[in-house]
Amino acid sequence: MDQDKDTTEAICRQAVEDLLRSISMKDGGGGLSCRFFFGHIGAALFERRLGTEIFFDPKGLTAVTLFVRQHGPAHLRQMEVRALQSLLQSFIMDHFWPIGERVMLQDVEGNLADVISWQAKNVLAGHLAASPIFTPETGLTLYPLVPVVVQADFDGQAFSFLRPASLTHAWLGIHPSNPLSPDHFSCVSPDRSRELVASWLGVRAPNFEMAEKRKAAILGALALTLPRHERKMFSGRHNFGGRCTFARTGFTESFGAPAVPPLLHNATIEACDQPWLTRLGEKLASADNTDVKHCRALEYFYRAWPLKPNESFSHLFMAMDSILGDPGRATQAIIEAATDHGFQTYPYERLRLLMSLRASVIHGGAPDVHDGGKYQKYYADYGADPIVDVEIIAAQCLRAVIFESLLQERPDLREEMRAAVRASKHP
Repeated sequence: MDQDKDTTEAICRQAVEDLLRSISMKDGGGGLSCRFFFGHIGAALFERRLGTEIFFDPKGLTAVTLFVRQHGPAHLRQMEVRALQSLLQSFIMDHFWPIGERVMLQDVEGNLADVISWQAKNVLAGHLAASPIFTPETGLTLYPLVPVVVQADFDGQAFSFLRPASLTHAWLGIHPSNPLSPDHFSCVSPDRSRELVASWLGVRAPNFEMAEKRKAAILGALALTLPRHERKMFSGRHNFGGRCTFARTGFTESFGAPAVPPLLHNATIEACDQPWLTRLGEKLASADNTDVKHCRALEYFYRAWPLKPNESFSHLFMAMDSILGDPGRATQAIIEAATDHGFQTYPYERLRLLMSLRASVIHGGAPDVHDGGKYQKYYADYGADPIVDVEIIAAQCLRAVIFESLLQERPDLREEMRAAVRASKHP
């Protein structure tokens, strides 16, 4: 812990030095202008009564942003560079008081790093280490789900699947006097649209960007529980999306794309899912390289979920490459994994042809898998759709490699349904 603290302090000192070196009080040409009011650190907006203008050197600001992104907390490496750059600029404007004491009413030449004392730099470094950039508050983002029914709540450290009735004031940590409508979206704004919610996915993360990535991995794993025909069978049902993010400073909400495609048959969260949900929560919170790769593979699988088959093809191979690919022998690695995880009945030649389709699409041989000559050859030789085969193989490999025996595909109930229909016609 002490070493981590010392490392963070050293990184923050270097970041402050580089950040100040990118700032000047005069525009030397091409600088990014920032005009703002400032006051004592922590002052409310109405208390900031001193105005100034500073100029950021674009190259210097980019360099320090990349330094912080590379050496700072892991969640920063999942942020867009421009978003982090904006946070660093805001940090300087919110903590300008130690700088302003030295430069206000002065004719300052050059960059600020040359005129600010080391004591002031240490103060700024301490504030940077304690800021949301380096010490983010874990927020809760709620996603309303329509085609997902929670039969048994899962409430983990990293994420939760909840029935509407379980979304209470106590669970959210808000005062009972606050309005709350857990079976509608928005749940905390009664004057907003009153869309009905079947269930909630709650994701805990340091920022919204990481919440989005965790959401993708979680729902990608949920997609693995569904038989392929249910996973890709969509309807015209009413579906909507959005999010509500809770933090210490309040909450933000917005409507957006649905988190789950409009499935014909609802996906379910059941009591038997608790083991793999727990394992997934551990992987989301882990910095282990293998766990990170597993979560990336689930993200790719999630991205493929709502797409047309020919559009999902490349995403499915990327998911397998994430956990199976060897840069020197990617094709052979996937063939071996497919054989090891339940596809021994597929002859080597069939898997090899399937992988050659991958090469055609991934490496620019055909912009659409349907355009490739090997697509027709696969159909002619094996009488099966190669895209469907790839999705089945990818799902089986992801279940086996990421979750071992914890996550099982739901039973295919079509034959039981057909038998019931036949029985009803011939009592």
